[in-house]
Amino acid sequence: MRNSKVLISQALNTIRGNLERTGDPLGLKNAYWTRWAGGLGLPARGAALLYTARMYQMLPYVVQTTEMAAAAQPLLPMLSVKAFAKMAEMAGAIAADPIIRLGARREGDVRERSESALKGIVAALKRAGTPPAYLHENELYSGVLLYDLGLEEAVVPIAREVYRTLNASGSQTVVTVDPHTTFMLRKIYPRYIPGFNLNVRHYLEVLAQTETIFPAIRPDGIPERIVLHDSCVMTRDLGVVEPARTVLSRMGVEVVEPENNRVNTACCGGPVEYAYADLSRSISCIRARELAGRCRDVLVACPICLINLMKHEKDLSIRVWDMGELLHRCFAAPSSKW
Repeated sequence: MRNSKVLISQALNTIRGNLERTGDPLGLKNAYWTRWAGGLGLPARGAALLYTARMYQMLPYVVQTTEMAAAAQPLLPMLSVKAFAKMAEMAGAIAADPIIRLGARREGDVRERSESALKGIVAALKRAGTPPAYLHENELYSGVLLYDLGLEEAVVPIAREVYRTLNASGSQTVVTVDPHTTFMLRKIYPRYIPGFNLNVRHYLEVLAQTETIFPAIRPDGIPERIVLHDSCVMTRDLGVVEPARTVLSRMGVEVVEPENNRVNTACCGGPVEYAYADLSRSISCIRARELAGRCRDVLVACPICLINLMKHEKDLSIRVWDMGELLHRCFAAPSSKW
């Protein structure tokens, strides 16, 4: 038990130290979060600013981080608390960047899905008459992982820096791509930033208010029916329930509801996978089985939900889609007829 507490404590300290040292929760120094935007020609300034907060881009690296944490678990009974703490400290300080980067190269499918999701979101926003700007290498991380793991006080300086950067862009609207970042900007940042005045909208809210972007015929490669997994943060914390269903309906996709849905949705197992890998996997398996019992095509609109539920695709013979992937097939994929 004591060693487990050390592992969790060190995980939190590593994240915090990485942010202080590099500005990135994983300690990566290269601007990995801009690769997806290559060739899209996104301007640095505009009326609407897309804020990804690096969430989708981190997915291949999160896989490696959680695998490293899981691999350390069998060592715990063999080490003293002091020895394990020292080992964890050294690993966090000198090994995270190269090991995680090298390991993430194997996660081609995860990278492809995350980049496809972001490209699909951009393509749909353009179609909806809201072409987004993007800060590229100047985009900052939101600090959401620290908040989710209970270190809210460490979020304060991050929130202030992010706010200054977003506010300085001159954009009238900040368009977010995931529930957690949306929650941070709407609910948490205003606690610490007097006069917070950013207009924050999730991309699904933007798309749901634009009726004309989807044609009458559903495109090839998009499921006829799909079971929708609601994000806990999106529905319970933000009260955003209908936009995903509205977009799917206009796309010509039948929405299948699981037993636990809308504000009564069930957890995907995140965002504690970094510190509690085994618990996270158990929870995600329960939810994945529930969803698989309704339909083999599963839809999420959150990178954390995506990374946790897609672990069970092979065992349950399901396909977990991110909403951005469907939008990519609609508007950005080479085979798209629209």
